[in-house]
Amino acid sequence: MQVKDKIKFVLVSLCTCQRPKMLSNALDSVNKLNLPQNIKIEVLVVDNDPEKSAKETVENFKEKTLLVVHYISEEQRGICFARNRLLTEAKNLGATHVAMFDDDETLDSDWLLKHIELYQSNYDVFISSGPTYNKFLEKYPDYIEKNKVFKSSTTKKTGEIRTICASGNVFFPVSVVAKDNLYFDTSYVFMGGEDGDFFSKASKLGYTIVWNNEAVNFEMVGKERANIRWVLSRQYYNGYSGALLKFKNKYNIFNKTAYLLKTILVVVLDCLILLPSLLFGFTTFLNILGVTIKNWGKINGLLMARPVNYYENVCGE
Repeated sequence: MQVKDKIKFVLVSLCTCQRPKMLSNALDSVNKLNLPQNIKIEVLVVDNDPEKSAKETVENFKEKTLLVVHYISEEQRGICFARNRLLTEAKNLGATHVAMFDDDETLDSDWLLKHIELYQSNYDVFISSGPTYNKFLEKYPDYIEKNKVFKSSTTKKTGEIRTICASGNVFFPVSVVAKDNLYFDTSYVFMGGEDGDFFSKASKLGYTIVWNNEAVNFEMVGKERANIRWVLSRQYYNGYSGALLKFKNKYNIFNKTAYLLKTILVVVLDCLILLPSLLFGFTTFLNILGVTIKNWGKINGLLMARPVNYYENVCGE
């Protein structure tokens, strides 16, 4: 049974790469956080750009905040390497806990307080995972804003135990790393999904993941994402990475075969209703096309069983 650590020093942390505008917005939201009393709070930014393009943004932020801010450059490209550097620096700085979010997100002012509140109020909570809602930076057509890939609502309830979560909105003790030597799997490199793998392993080690509906942040959706190409690519990636994670290192041929046959049948049914869905408008058609592509991604993720370079071309903003 894991021993729960008392919160003494929280490192609010994020990784970034060639997105100075988004990073600036993310850090500004950190500066607006309502902070807990009697708990040390500092900020860590890990820059995954060898050219250190985030340094100027971080230096500008230091001039605006009273918080201690740490800037680290991780030159080996890949989100898994950046996140592993984040964990290593958290250990080196003596942090007891890490609150992680992404550089394309902004935080609700009570985000950190809500994570801490859930962690402290329930002995079983080791990892607090919250929702990330999409926020469009400008007005886009309905077929974009109402696309399933940007769905923000959730049916999960606070206190619900999970076996997996993402790193875009999470709070956890550094002992996950220090005691169990748990790091992000570098085989994912530019694919993403390494966070799902990481927290799935943490769950199996006995670190209970609990959903926290009150710890909210927001993902910024700009023109580089608000387009059909990005939407469909994202759907394929979600299907691919989901199937890869589901069956990684699992060799039960019966389960794999059943999953494959079921997904092939679903793709066939998707294709049959794809054209008729146009009768209900382009928004409906694009949603069904996205689901079809996502299921096709599941098939490829199962059969190919290796990471893809989804994040190799970074979109700066």
